Amino acid sequence: TGLPFPDLATEVPTQQNGGISADGLTYTFKLRPGIKWSDGQPLTAKDVVFTYTVMTDPKLASPRSGELTERVASVSAADDLTAVFKMKKVVAPFLVTDMFPICPEHILGSVPPDQIKSHPFSTGDPKATVGTGPFKFKEWVKDDHATFEKNPLYFRGEPALDEYVFKVVKDQGVVAAQLKTGEADYGGITPSLVADMSKQANLNVVNYNTYSWSFYAYQMNPQKSPFFLDKRVRQALAYALDREAMLKAIYFGFGEVAQGTIPDSSWAYAPDQITTKYTFDLTKANQLLDAAGWAKGADGIRAKDGKRFSFTLWTGVASQVYQQLCTAAQQMWKAVGVEATVKPEEWNAFISRISDARDFDIFLEGFSWGVDPDQTIMFRTGANLNRNPYSNPDVDKLLDQGLSELDQAKRKQIYIQMENILWDDLPSLPIADTQALAGLNKRVHNFFPNATNIRWNAHTWWVADGK
Repeated sequence: TGLPFPDLATEVPTQQNGGISADGLTYTFKLRPGIKWSDGQPLTAKDVVFTYTVMTDPKLASPRSGELTERVASVSAADDLTAVFKMKKVVAPFLVTDMFPICPEHILGSVPPDQIKSHPFSTGDPKATVGTGPFKFKEWVKDDHATFEKNPLYFRGEPALDEYVFKVVKDQGVVAAQLKTGEADYGGITPSLVADMSKQANLNVVNYNTYSWSFYAYQMNPQKSPFFLDKRVRQALAYALDREAMLKAIYFGFGEVAQGTIPDSSWAYAPDQITTKYTFDLTKANQLLDAAGWAKGADGIRAKDGKRFSFTLWTGVASQVYQQLCTAAQQMWKAVGVEATVKPEEWNAFISRISDARDFDIFLEGFSWGVDPDQTIMFRTGANLNRNPYSNPDVDKLLDQGLSELDQAKRKQIYIQMENILWDDLPSLPIADTQALAGLNKRVHNFFPNATNIRWNAHTWWVADGK
């Protein structure tokens, strides 16, 4: 469902059960008794306190420290099985966005924070890399594989599998080949491989909704590009795209045309309440471009004030799907007098371009949201992934309201308001809410791929032939 469930805790804290205070500023977690680390040491609330204390230490340089420092005032242990979080402010998605794996104080407590990354716990020493999950760490060969063996001390019961291997391979072509031979039991595949993989006697092909979408973002800095500062232009290019055809041809229908910015797996998804509908409408697209002052020239390409409507569309070279989306958009935009040149770029250079230099007209990529519908990271003024850059005080206000509202029904309405503003302003256009696709060997049982937590029941996985 995307909602929190108890793991190390006996239950999810709520205001109803007293786990969350009436003012939303105190969270009390009761830990399950008897949980042990895989080396036999007991897990206690002191481990929780240690984990969150060290994560906010500047010497650790954790990417989580900024958000935690902004949100959490203190973490304390009321007793061995009770951890108490005091918040600086109400954070509605706290139980989803800020619950991190707990680390062992008895292993790391005496290690200076700036040395934890190089400690054997972090680099892969079976004696130091301990956990409380169903499998124990056994081996890590960088860029090749990691091996895990059953943890007989696991608090939900001894796992059915003796061993579990996570392999790293070059690309999805290799994944597909190893799935066919049985060398791999599970792995993601591309839409174009589904028909072939469905014919394999040893495999099932599974698909499921995700929190991901493919999208493109307009450059809205007037110093970088002149083309997309007018909202009518941004809307026109959306109307000029036959996104349904793109979904069918490139994603083979595995997904939904995006209706708003909230992905279709989210509890806040409400396409029927999105007021603007970007259906494929060339007449509308042409009318908007005409109204914005972009007139077609003799060569069929629009121009304004002597400037041809000709720009570069960037994407990462590693994704054939993204390149195909770019090519399709290029062809569809040409039909309304807009010329796009597609530039696939090596991944690191592409990320540097859009994140650091922000040197682009339009870029196209994919993004995976978390299970919470907060979209601050992409649409709030000055946010890390707000690369356009886009700024709207009304959107900022609604994002802040959404983070401080504990009532889920009220939160949903806040995000619908936010979406309707974004869908009208259109700083970025999600093309499709995409599904994940994978091949799964028929010998594997109790394995249920999903967008939230693939390994939630790993202790119950088993294979029919015992290998």
